[in-house]
Amino acid sequence: MTEQEVEKLLQKISNQRMFGEAEKAIANLHILNNEFPQDKQYLALLASAYLDADADDTALEYCDKALEIDPNYSEAFELKGMIAEKKDDNDLAEKYYRESISQEVPFKMGYLRLVLLYYKLARYDDAIKEAEYLLANFDKTRDESSAEDQRKIFAQWLSLTYIRLYSSLIRTEQFENAIEKVNEYVAFRSNYVKDPYQFLTEDELLFKLYHTIQNPEKMESSEDRMLNHYMVPSNIVAAMKKDVEQGYIESANPENYQQ
Repeated sequence: MTEQEVEKLLQKISNQRMFGEAEKAIANLHILNNEFPQDKQYLALLASAYLDADADDTALEYCDKALEIDPNYSEAFELKGMIAEKKDDNDLAEKYYRESISQEVPFKMGYLRLVLLYYKLARYDDAIKEAEYLLANFDKTRDESSAEDQRKIFAQWLSLTYIRLYSSLIRTEQFENAIEKVNEYVAFRSNYVKDPYQFLTEDELLFKLYHTIQNPEKMESSEDRMLNHYMVPSNIVAAMKKDVEQGYIESANPENYQQ
């Protein structure tokens, strides 16, 4: 099989997985594995496809086959962690995710998996620690990347990391730090989202956070943005203030919005 044939087949497999054609993707991945039986990447892809198809035990077998070829293969440990998490064994999932980031080459997705796991378990201090490490150590020149690369970074890991980070900071009442991270998140996205009138949920969140910390200048400018830039009705703005008084920062109390 030539390099061009492999690339064509991999693209076909990607499309099949995207459109839920798991059986076809698995069949084509077996073709690749038969052609390249010692390629750990194709073994891991097959494990991932079986995981998508809810064949967890088979997925685990292919993870182990990949690790037989490379005992330090981070992607295989990540997949084993995902399988464990799917089975609600969060301790084992954490163990495997930790193994995925303990290898010589730093593994971005392992840190992201830990952020998501810790957030799910309400271990917010741990989620904050791993999220901050991610942001500081991966794609360091992302602000100088092309718009297309920034979109990929945003979709692959940055968005999930920032959202879990600032939410964890809010839930541990570190409101000033949460504001900083929300603003960083918005600033990065503004590099390629150019519509000045695209309403962002982060604008509403910042409005509530500024009212939470009672910063008069920020409260005034944020309210002006809501009323005069986004043209949010005054009764909705008033309801958002009531949310803050009642502790609804990341959510809303529907009763406050009833006219």
